[in-house]
Amino acid sequence: MTHIIFSDYRNPAAEQAYEIAWDFLARTGMIQDEFEACVFLAQRIAVMVDQGHTSRIRMANRAITEYQHHIDECDDRVRCGGMR
Repeated sequence: MTHIIFSDYRNPAAEQAYEIAWDFLARTGMIQDEFEACVFLAQRIAVMVDQGHTSRIRMANRAITEYQHHIDECDDRVRCGGMR
């Protein structure tokens, strides 16, 4: 698995949050598409930085949860034939 790097100059905790989330998702085998996962996590964490979040653990946990919901929704759409 290729390791994709994310950095946000506004908040060093953002890079750490991304690393924590990426490592967790990679270890659990949830990353189906590396590029899509990278973009998803980076966007979510950047939004959290915009909102003023500073806790790397809180940002990582929220990004993980949102990614899991995203994957579940994608899987549901596939199972339901896109009729969701």
